Amino acid sequence: MPRPFPARLAAVLVGTLSLAPLPSLAQAAAAAKPASMELMNDLSLAAAVNTCELAVESKVPVQSAVLSTAKAITYVVTSRYGGQIGNTTKLQPEQIANGAIIQTVARVKQGCYGKLNATDKKFVDEVMADFEKQVKAQGKKK
Repeated sequence: MPRPFPARLAAVLVGTLSLAPLPSLAQAAAAAKPASMELMNDLSLAAAVNTCELAVESKVPVQSAVLSTAKAITYVVTSRYGGQIGNTTKLQPEQIANGAIIQTVARVKQGCYGKLNATDKKFVDEVMADFEKQVKAQGKKK
C-alpha cells in the first residue's frame, strides 16, 4: 500500500535530513521539556509566511519551500525538544516532518493560495485532499 502524499514527502525529507545535533543542542535536548502546541503553531505560521513570501515574490515552488521549512521545524523539535510535542511520547522525525508539512500547507491555503500558480495550487490541494482522506479513515476506525 503506498504511503499517503504528505508521508511520502516526509520520508523524502527525513532521508535528506541530517539530525546529528551540535553538542550543545544534544545536551539541551536531553534536559528539555516537550515543545508546546503554542510553539508548534507559531513555527507553522512562520513557515507558512516564509513559504508564501518565497512562492509569490521569488517564484520558489511551494513544495520546495514547504520541505525546507519542515526540515527546519523537524531539526528544532528533534534537537531542542527531544522529539516531543505536548504530551506525546517521543516522535520520529518523519512524524514531526509530516505534521509540519500538513500544518504549513493548511496555513498557506488560508493565506496566499489565491496568489499561487497552478502547479503550487495543485500541490497544496493534493496535500490537503490526502490529509482529509487520512482523517476520514481514522474516524472510520474508531
